[in-house]
Amino acid sequence: MSVPTNSVRAYLGKISLAVLLLLLIALQAVPAAAQPAYRAPQPEDYGGLAWSEAFDRLHGKFSREYAFTGWKKIDWAALYSQFKPRIDRAQAADDFTAYYLALRGYVHSIPDGHVRITTVPEIDKKFIGGGFGFSAVKLSDGRIIAAWVDEAGAAFAQGLRAGAELLAWNGRPVKDALKDVPTLFTANSATAEDLASQQVRYLTRAPRGTGVSLVFAVNGETARATLSAYDDSGKSLARSYPAAVVSDGLRDLLLNAANPQPPPAAMIEKKILPGNIGYMKIWGEFDADLGDTGRAPSTLGLFRTALAEFNAAGVKGLILDIRNNVGGLDSMVADMLASFYREEVLYEYQNCFNAATDAWEIVPDDAQAGAADAGLYIRPAAPFFGGPVVALVNGKCVSSGEGLAMGIRNLPNGETVGFYGTNGSFGMAGGGAKMPGNLEIHWPFGQSLDKNRQVQIDSRDGTGGIAPSVRTPLTKKNALRIARGEDVELEHAVEIITSRVK
Repeated sequence: MSVPTNSVRAYLGKISLAVLLLLLIALQAVPAAAQPAYRAPQPEDYGGLAWSEAFDRLHGKFSREYAFTGWKKIDWAALYSQFKPRIDRAQAADDFTAYYLALRGYVHSIPDGHVRITTVPEIDKKFIGGGFGFSAVKLSDGRIIAAWVDEAGAAFAQGLRAGAELLAWNGRPVKDALKDVPTLFTANSATAEDLASQQVRYLTRAPRGTGVSLVFAVNGETARATLSAYDDSGKSLARSYPAAVVSDGLRDLLLNAANPQPPPAAMIEKKILPGNIGYMKIWGEFDADLGDTGRAPSTLGLFRTALAEFNAAGVKGLILDIRNNVGGLDSMVADMLASFYREEVLYEYQNCFNAATDAWEIVPDDAQAGAADAGLYIRPAAPFFGGPVVALVNGKCVSSGEGLAMGIRNLPNGETVGFYGTNGSFGMAGGGAKMPGNLEIHWPFGQSLDKNRQVQIDSRDGTGGIAPSVRTPLTKKNALRIARGEDVELEHAVEIITSRVK
């Protein structure tokens, strides 16, 4: 989560934007000079080793540095026993696909959104490159429906329509079939809520040519369809939440992934909505030159300028849209929250792995070095906003973005709103290793602790993140509107603020 502010600004002139942003989302390092004895773990390069030896080295480093082994009850010995034979067999057969799948499975076994591996799109596409001509969604009442159906596809020709309830999948109740849907080719799910959501999204993805028999109900009438997966250019994913509503252009820029949607023009976008409600879209908490101007504007400066303008306009309330927020600097989050607090409040303690001692210790954030207890604090600052505040959240609000959601939720006049809670991955990321085949693996080596020195936000036993204090209902009507690209959550946030302003 945390990167020394001065280091971020220095990097801007030395490396490409994509590389910088990749580092910020996944290699976010904790302050390096907090204590003379502290030494942050450094990424290792095992790329020149044989696959089996590289895996052994990776496993040793990963299991030693990973921040949440005890918190998440990770059984490293069991993981090694499960995946090392697969790596060995792949090496013996010189089968890169098998090696990649084994390594990906190993990494994917950790329920943490900060744990990730480089994707190999040409391999991934072999397994999820086909669609069946529709997208699925799980409603708040538990029903699974088709939210979008390709009118040019076989599913539509056989009677499937948007809004139809899906009943059976290859002879099994859909709810049972969902339990076996693999999510290997998407980001690690930290929470049970996110895992269930991803399984619904990937129900309709399969290798091209895969057949499925589908039973569904339209207007109370049961019907059947026999479908074959075809290359649909990922349409079923694009028509599901959040892709249908919220751009992921910045995250894809970080990961060098293809996305027809352009990245944002600035880290903070602002406007005044009808009804005189201020709106800020916050993509991340770091400075970046997204406009390719040669200078990175201060994201905190943009935030404070927008807030001052909203105060001058006398807005009735404020919506902070942190859906798909990629994270960044904890110190910047604390500085943003300073505009909503009247008293100093602890934001976190950063408990990090010390590579010099192989022990864990509290390390102060360098932006607030000198605090008596090494904590990071929210310290009131101008401009102040005291009206109602709503933070829009979803499962792709990760890392430091989740800290912003936490800070807003804790306000007496603050709410978190959305269909889903945040990602549940709040650790200090920065551990990593390069593996054969140009693959890279990353993980967190620090914990965020609350005032009682307990882990906060990071998931445990499937629960974590910042849940909506007011949950937007995922009704059939709302699901169909989402598939058409309508922003139901934003409308809900506006309704909440309007109802609370006299």
